[in-house]
Amino acid sequence: MASQTNFQKSFVLPKVVNSFVTGTETDRFNVYDVKFYPYSVPSNTEPVFAVVSQKKVYIARLSAQTDCVITMLHELEDEQEVRDGDSSGLNSCSWCYIHQDQPLLALAGGSGQLKVIDAASGEHFTTLIGHGHGGINDIATHPIFPWIVATASVDKSVRIWDLRRHSFRHESHTIIICGQATGHSEGLLTLSWHSTGRYLITGGHDHLVCVWTIPDLAEESSFWRGIEPESRKRSSDEVHVIHFPHFTSSAVHHDFVDRVKFFGDLVISKAAKEGKIVLWKITGFDTQKPPPSPVTAPKAEEHLDTRNGFMRTGRIGKNGVEIIKISPEFEDQPPFERMLEFEAPNSDPFYMRFGLLLPSSDYPELHPVLAFGDTASEIRFWDLERLALGYSVGLDSKKSSPVKKRKGVASRANRASVVSQNIVDEQDSALRLRESTESSVSNTSSGLSAARQASTGATSEISDDPVPHGPDLLIPSPDRASLPIDDPHQLVKHHNTASLADLRYKRQRAFMTRTIDWSPCGRWCIAVGESKLSEEEGCGGVAVLRR
Repeated sequence: MASQTNFQKSFVLPKVVNSFVTGTETDRFNVYDVKFYPYSVPSNTEPVFAVVSQKKVYIARLSAQTDCVITMLHELEDEQEVRDGDSSGLNSCSWCYIHQDQPLLALAGGSGQLKVIDAASGEHFTTLIGHGHGGINDIATHPIFPWIVATASVDKSVRIWDLRRHSFRHESHTIIICGQATGHSEGLLTLSWHSTGRYLITGGHDHLVCVWTIPDLAEESSFWRGIEPESRKRSSDEVHVIHFPHFTSSAVHHDFVDRVKFFGDLVISKAAKEGKIVLWKITGFDTQKPPPSPVTAPKAEEHLDTRNGFMRTGRIGKNGVEIIKISPEFEDQPPFERMLEFEAPNSDPFYMRFGLLLPSSDYPELHPVLAFGDTASEIRFWDLERLALGYSVGLDSKKSSPVKKRKGVASRANRASVVSQNIVDEQDSALRLRESTESSVSNTSSGLSAARQASTGATSEISDDPVPHGPDLLIPSPDRASLPIDDPHQLVKHHNTASLADLRYKRQRAFMTRTIDWSPCGRWCIAVGESKLSEEEGCGGVAVLRR
């Protein structure tokens, strides 16, 4: 019965249990970002999180011993942003560290500076300067090396920083620059790492989505020898520059791209004014293979709305010149495939960012869940595992079918099973490959299963039903009538909603969610944003959800 109970709990979506507002303000009161501390041990049941408003940073801890209690650890004011009334203020944060016993919080915004604070003491740690003209709009910490931080800037570039160099006066804190107008033609709004740490995906004002192939940043990598002082005696390349992305497309979205995330080897992205979130696949992008050579990155063909270097291969011709061409296996394929679109109305403004919960090696049983808050005081949730299985609601023992098991290697999955498969591989754990037997939805099911596999790793024992099972567990039948996924252009309805009406300013104006983040354990979810009467009067708000 325990397995059945845990399985049923995995279908539960969060509800609002606490909230607070920043109080009435008349100057730059928007709350733009929230991040849970990701490096806690699994036994820690009181997660720490950081909230960033335009002028302040809040660091707090959650407790569920009795009611949901928010304990404020630090409320810090950015003196530079307070003094500069013309600045757009802070907008992003990301947890990081050099030494694990000293948690750091990286902050950025309109100043274009990467500001780092000691989260335990609340004291300033360092400030790094590198972006030329324009602010920073997003920060992302390397998934393997927490002292490596990437920033997306209005100056059209990505900078990758090594925080260990903060005290080295004669070494650049920036180790890699992506772009400088050879990728994006306008300012960047968002970026995210692939879980392997070898790829960055970016989006911006130019409607482009770009994927950059990043060198191996492990200590033993030859990358470091190329930028160390001894090597620079013969070269001025103190910073490694990646001029061209391996993938770039303006065909996925038609407005400002303000959120992109890898979902295994798939991509989930969103743009302003489109009313939807898109799940899609880059043809040829496979992180099980070695990263592609820089020479296969497209450098011309600007007339094309999509250029995909992951479809290319190179060989040396008779005259010693390297010949680049499309791999035979991809000759008749489009450069990307749109798989699903999630309905997200009331989302016209840009800089509204969804949250994506993914299972991990510490929590492999979690369902991947997509959450998005709109301008109308509402959050929508999509359980991607449930979607792959075809469940329009939670478990229903009246609609059940027996589970059949078979031995062997998993065959090519359908659309729902590909997404699950990607998550499985990404986590490299022992969960079974999730499959669906719905032949009418073969493409999307394959995508969902692949994402699951990319996180958790598949075993050789495969169940015909794509869910865990036990002697007392009844499996609900798929409901494709309510959740059709055979048409990539048919908007997928949400599984559940949560109201944030209590955060409305003076109960008169709707609350607009700016971003959402999940705790690593998947139990907690926090949404932040603002509600205002005008640009000069309103308040920021924070909503805590739990399941």
